[in-house]
Amino acid sequence: MKIIYCFLFLWFLMGCSNEDSSGPAQESDLFETIKNQNSRNKTGYLLDSSAFYVDSIIQKYIRETLNTGDKENFTYNIHKAALNPDNAMDAIISVNRLAYAKQTAIESGHVTQAEKLAYMGPFNAFIFYDGRSNSFSIPVPVPSSPLLPLDISFVNISSNQHKDLIVDFRIRNSSYKEVYFLFNNKPSKVFQWKNFDGLGTHDSEAYAFGFNPGNGPVRDIIVYKAKIEAPKVAIDPFIFKPKILNSQEVQKKFFYVPAQGKYFSTKDDPEG
Repeated sequence: MKIIYCFLFLWFLMGCSNEDSSGPAQESDLFETIKNQNSRNKTGYLLDSSAFYVDSIIQKYIRETLNTGDKENFTYNIHKAALNPDNAMDAIISVNRLAYAKQTAIESGHVTQAEKLAYMGPFNAFIFYDGRSNSFSIPVPVPSSPLLPLDISFVNISSNQHKDLIVDFRIRNSSYKEVYFLFNNKPSKVFQWKNFDGLGTHDSEAYAFGFNPGNGPVRDIIVYKAKIEAPKVAIDPFIFKPKILNSQEVQKKFFYVPAQGKYFSTKDDPEG
């Protein structure tokens, strides 16, 4: 799949655009701006405010932290969940910059190459919104294909009292899964594995996942061998979302090591 080539090409494209960019705004300054603006709203909780107000605040934050142009068209989605031990509702805001990815390719003169790589680049990102402090984290870029936005879901992994974040994303005809825990209210990646690879080819592979109780309070992650259900129609492998058939045959087991802040597998597990 030549992932290294994809990333080298990606950073070349990014280096050819926005050379005069002043860089993202400082996190602390924007936190105060948003808190002060939202204090005028009687509800207090940003995501309970009017749709217009919420959109204006989120768009302002995205534009200032991701350094988008005033005329750039991007999309975002709000995914609500309780993501830490307090009683306030939190959210993940996923951002997709497909229009910018295409414009970057045009300006660099490498449209054909970008299309072959499904516009691979840092054009998907997510932001954690903390309901208690009414503030945002700095955006977390997820290098991936922006032809599809990030797939956001939540599972009880580190605690039964709150959810943890799962991010699924595409790289050409493959898909990856990442798990994030919050440390000091900042998302940190603790696990990554393929969902599938080789979609649309004879050498495809796929995996399913289970989150099972382990020896400690954090659940183990079980990776199962799986198969991609054969599509019944012609597909575009860059955007088609296949059905994964779980075999229940264990491929690998992972356990969480708190001191390292991430998951590890046992040495006697089969290699993935």
